[in-house]
Amino acid sequence: MSERKKNILIIDDEVGLRNLLKFRLVSFGYDVMVAEDGYSGIELAKTKSPDVIILDIMMPYFNGIEVCKKLKSDYQTKNIPVVFLSVLAQKEDIEMGKAAGAEFFLTKPYDPERLHLIIRMALEVSQKKDEPRENG
Repeated sequence: MSERKKNILIIDDEVGLRNLLKFRLVSFGYDVMVAEDGYSGIELAKTKSPDVIILDIMMPYFNGIEVCKKLKSDYQTKNIPVVFLSVLAQKEDIEMGKAAGAEFFLTKPYDPERLHLIIRMALEVSQKKDEPRENG
């Protein structure tokens, strides 16, 4: 029996980037959901429990930092690894992303192979969080 496909949620307000990213991730063998803003992204994360979330920082309504903080403070979504994918690449932006709880940070334009590697690393992080801990 084959392992189920990993599910990735993309939260980004740029439709062109969202579609290209979805196409690439599907070609890598993932199931992909998309949200065009932080609010719908949070709702999708709660209802569908994706394996990884790819999140933009600059978005209307909730920015990605706020979205990440909300996801990481909710028991339903706190263990889902977050990968920031943003044009913001200053050291302060990366530190803000980490402080909000993101596990990884990748800048746009991105290298598809590097993104795939980071997603695989995020899935490993996710599996470790799900494994039962031994006492002692």
